[in-house]
Amino acid sequence: MTPTTRKALLTFHLWAGLVLGALLLVVSLTGALLVFRGNLERQLDPHRWIVAPGATRLAPEQLIARAVAAHPAGELESVRSFGDATAPFLVYFSNKDYVHVNPCTGEVLGTRARYGEGFGWIEGLHKYLQLAPPVGEAINGYNALAFLLIIATGVVLWWPATRRALVAGVTLNWKLKGRPWNLGLHKTVGIYAALLLSVMAFTGAPVSLDWLKNALYPLTGSTKPALPLPLAAPSTAPIATTSASFVGFDRVAAAMAARFPAARETYIPLPKKGLVAAYSIEADSAHPNARSYAYWDGASGALLRAQPYATAPAGLRLYYFMMSLHTGVWGGPAMQIALLLGALSVPLLTYTGVASYLRRKSARAATASAPPRALPRTDAPPRAPRFSPPHALSE
Repeated sequence: MTPTTRKALLTFHLWAGLVLGALLLVVSLTGALLVFRGNLERQLDPHRWIVAPGATRLAPEQLIARAVAAHPAGELESVRSFGDATAPFLVYFSNKDYVHVNPCTGEVLGTRARYGEGFGWIEGLHKYLQLAPPVGEAINGYNALAFLLIIATGVVLWWPATRRALVAGVTLNWKLKGRPWNLGLHKTVGIYAALLLSVMAFTGAPVSLDWLKNALYPLTGSTKPALPLPLAAPSTAPIATTSASFVGFDRVAAAMAARFPAARETYIPLPKKGLVAAYSIEADSAHPNARSYAYWDGASGALLRAQPYATAPAGLRLYYFMMSLHTGVWGGPAMQIALLLGALSVPLLTYTGVASYLRRKSARAATASAPPRALPRTDAPPRAPRFSPPHALSE
């Protein structure tokens, strides 16, 4: 690598890290808090998340009626049910509120703001910085791509020329102090975390950027499937659960259960343009986001197309696998711990990088402000040479 190239890479790595440091800290720290969300949320909020198993369950529309009565604000949008007998039935509204209902008794367990409290608020900060979602998601998506470049330039700058340098580069020197310590810690931790941080950034970017999500199809040699058309021209009027233009949640839920029996999760939205795009996570699915879709005609309940996850286009399967990898729901506790360590490495890398830069800048400023060193006088007469006495020479 030429000195000019190295200087250019170092300048980019330094200033991109300094400019994006605060944003990277927010995303990494919130991601660290979300790693164990699935395990912690039920334990911290058992009243809304855990129900006593019952012998039978009420029909979806009975549960929806209870939720609507308890939540007059917002319009009904979708429902979500779970195969776990201790999980609640969730009813989602247009104001981004969930109403939790006991599926066996119909008791309303409480209302939860999806992005407004607890882990939900942290998720909103992580996904779109609690800004308008289109703005925040775009910022996070391009931030992830920039982070990939920061990681890549860091690896290139670190790359050793000899085997001895390689050993030194992966070994932390505990004897160093000051700026050399910060710089050594930055390099050593950075090279260990580089692969994991790259995976986290690469899997998170398509969730925020639609164009990158769509690019997964040509990258995998697959084609994005078009949505099927409803049997009749859809009405432009709003569709409610009691509308004659919608066959109803009970009918669609029964059809989904027949097509995907013993599903661990089922999501059913209200029709959009006459189409109900529902999905289930099958019991033997490859990961918790392996969504098997079924498209139903909203007015008649007729099946328009089924798309099991196993036969879905490769681009779609890759996207949902990346989502499971990014959120730590695939790979078990080992993956969750790895993601936690990766997320926590970002604050350490940010601190050591900034501290090293500030120490170097401070040292340069001190050198520039120091008085110049006195030079020897050139106008003084030369000194006479010193000779040893004769007796010294003879000894």
